[in-house]
Amino acid sequence: MGLDRARAVAVVAMVMGHTLDAVLSDAAREGPGMLAYWSLRAITAPLFLFVAGWAFATTVQRTGTQGASVLRRYGPRVGVLLGWGYLLRWPGWGLPALFAGDATVWRHFLAFDALHGVAGALLLGAGVLALLGGRAPRMGLLAVLTVLFPLVSPWVRASVDGGGWPVALEQALAGRTSNFPLFPWSAYFFAGGFTGLGLGLVKRVPQWAVMLGSGTGLLALMALWGGDPRGNDATLVVWRLGLLGVTAGLAMLLPSRLDGVLGPVGRASLWVYVVHLPLAYGWSTFHGLAGRLGRSQEVLPALGLALGVLAVSLAIALPAKKLYRRWREPVREEPSELVLVPSRSRR
Repeated sequence: MGLDRARAVAVVAMVMGHTLDAVLSDAAREGPGMLAYWSLRAITAPLFLFVAGWAFATTVQRTGTQGASVLRRYGPRVGVLLGWGYLLRWPGWGLPALFAGDATVWRHFLAFDALHGVAGALLLGAGVLALLGGRAPRMGLLAVLTVLFPLVSPWVRASVDGGGWPVALEQALAGRTSNFPLFPWSAYFFAGGFTGLGLGLVKRVPQWAVMLGSGTGLLALMALWGGDPRGNDATLVVWRLGLLGVTAGLAMLLPSRLDGVLGPVGRASLWVYVVHLPLAYGWSTFHGLAGRLGRSQEVLPALGLALGVLAVSLAIALPAKKLYRRWREPVREEPSELVLVPSRSRR
């Protein structure tokens, strides 16, 4: 249940972070407490990608799915995630410009956001696990991709900036107006997959201790290395992976008596994301809190609004997921596990 606890923590952090970002005043953001929070909030998006990869790889390994069956199983899920992602970015406010071929509106519509990023990483991950059947080979390739994607991201970004790419591919790979392009963001998904497979080998040491130890070790290594962690994609990814290890380890230490609450919340991440995003930021021509209130709230009122959005999102998402599962179960041999989605913010 450690994974479910980590997913639940990520869900709550995502909703709270988005709502605070939508309504917190500029002056309140400069307070010492909020500055500290904002620096920690930078790991929300990587945490979602990380636990998504963790859940995906663990499920594939546990069920013994191999070869083309992996792609057949997860291909439809990729389509669902992309469909919701593009629907949430639908520019209802600029349809005449969209239909006229305006490049700015098309770049907005086709930008890779949270759901797109998970979908792309999931498709790549499914291809990787379909190629190899054993745990060790899969872990090895996932480790290579975790290192490779941040290292080649500057080259991919420069190539995309040079022009000549189709807009959809440009936005997917490294578009600067995309929140979660595949380079380098898929690295967190691959790292999560590696972690999920590796934790399956841990028998004598508590898994939370492994996560805390590995995260602390990465942070210590980077502290000794020195320099600005935001200096390049590779160092930033390593820093964030260290923070992810510590965060996930602490989440796994939460009391097991909370699993009855945390489990359903974590597994309903897709539903929570789809519900809360219009409430916080709006959709098409519908104005959410960002449009209705803007950055106007002090800390306590903003926290109250964030808790309200969380409560409404859970009140809608949990029953909706349960109804959908009941509808799907007669035509499926086993219930599906929803892939977790990351936060919208890049930093």
